[in-house]
Amino acid sequence: MRIISFLFALSFCAAGQTPSTPPPAPDARALLKETADALLQHKFYQLDQRAVVDMQGINPIRMEMTVKMAVANPGKLRIESGGQLGSALIVSDGENTWMYLAGLKQYTKTAAASTPEYLVKSLMPGMSDVVDKLKAKDPYISAKVSGEEPVEVEGQKLDCYVVEAKLDKITLPGAIDMTGTVQKVWIDKATKLTLKLTVAATMTGPGMKAAVEMNQAVTVTSVKLDAPMPDSTFTFTPPEGAKEVPDFKSAKIQADPTGQIATDFKLKSVEGREYSLQDLRGKIVLLDFWATWCVPCRRELPVMEKLHQEFSSSGLVVLGLNAGEDAETVGKFLETAKMSYPVLLGADGELAHSYGVNAFPTVVLIDREGQIALFRVGAGGEAALRESLAQLGLRSTPRKFHE
Repeated sequence: MRIISFLFALSFCAAGQTPSTPPPAPDARALLKETADALLQHKFYQLDQRAVVDMQGINPIRMEMTVKMAVANPGKLRIESGGQLGSALIVSDGENTWMYLAGLKQYTKTAAASTPEYLVKSLMPGMSDVVDKLKAKDPYISAKVSGEEPVEVEGQKLDCYVVEAKLDKITLPGAIDMTGTVQKVWIDKATKLTLKLTVAATMTGPGMKAAVEMNQAVTVTSVKLDAPMPDSTFTFTPPEGAKEVPDFKSAKIQADPTGQIATDFKLKSVEGREYSLQDLRGKIVLLDFWATWCVPCRRELPVMEKLHQEFSSSGLVVLGLNAGEDAETVGKFLETAKMSYPVLLGADGELAHSYGVNAFPTVVLIDREGQIALFRVGAGGEAALRESLAQLGLRSTPRKFHE
C-alpha cells in the first residue's frame, strides 16, 4: 500500500504560473489540467507534504508518511519519505539516480530519471501503464468547482478553489481495481498549486477477501518556488553500512523488450522533416533516447556520430530521439554539438512507454525485419554497440571520424 500513497503524493503535488487576473468562473477540468502541468513552469521547487491513508476492510490499516521533494529542472531531484513502513531517499543528479531504503540498508544506482513522473515509471514499472493511461485520456467522469476555501500553509492562509471530481475505474499493478473514486482538490488561486487533496475509493482485486474502502489525504505543509538550490542537495552519499545492490529483493526495474517487434512511430526532426520507422524497414536502425540535460547522454553522442559516419553507407540509420524538450532548447544545443544524424522531437509519453524507456540514455537497436536486437539503459560505450552491429552482419568501409 506504500506504493499507492507514494504515487498520489508524487502525482498530485503541482504548482503553476500566476495568472494576471483569475477567471470569474473557472472551468473545473481546466483547473485540474493547470495544477497537473504547472510544475513544468518552474526551474526550482521544494514541497513538503503529509499523507494519511485509511484502509477500511477486514483488517483496517492507517498509515501516515511525510514526503520532502526538491527539484531543479531539468534532471535533478531529491525525495525523502518517512513513515510506519520505514524511510526512503531518492536522489538524481542528472547523471544517475540512487534509491536508498533504510529498512534494508540497501541502495540501487540506475540511469538518471528526469522528473518525478519518470521516477515513478523507472522505480515502479507497473505504475507506468497507470500514469500513461491517466494522461492519454480524460480520467474524470465529472468535475465541478464546488466552492472556495482557504488552506493554511506555514501560518499563511491561501485562497483556494475547491474542485470535486469523479474518476473512471483505475487498474493498479496486481490487477487491483479502484472504483467509485471521488477526488477533492484545493487549488491555490495565485500559484495553481494543489495545497490539499483527498481521495476516496473502493479497492477490489485478486487475493482480497473483501472490498476495501480507501481514504487518503495529502496536504502541503511547506512550499518554495523558484529558489535556487546548491548542487549538494542532489549529491548522494551512502549512509554508513549501506550496501549497493542491483535491485531490491530481485524486483525487476524494467522489462527487456529484446526480440519484440519495434513500435512504429512518426516524428519530426528539429528541421521539420518527418521520419517513420515503417519507412526504414530493411535497414538497421539505432535509436538513442536522450536529453540535453543528461550528462551520460552527452558523453555518448560522439559515439553515435562516429557510428553514423562509419556505417550509414552500409544501411545503418542513427536517430536521436529527444524526450521532453522543445525545439528551441534542442536547436540551441545542436548549434555547438557535432551531430550530423537526424534528431527527432517528442520521443516521450506513449512512445517512450512503448519502448520501456524510463531513464536516459536508452539505446534501442532494431534489425532489418523491425525486431529489437539490443535494448540498453545507460551509457555502455562503443565496443558493445559495435559487437551488436557485427552480430547483425553490418559491414562498411570505415571513414575517418573528425573530432
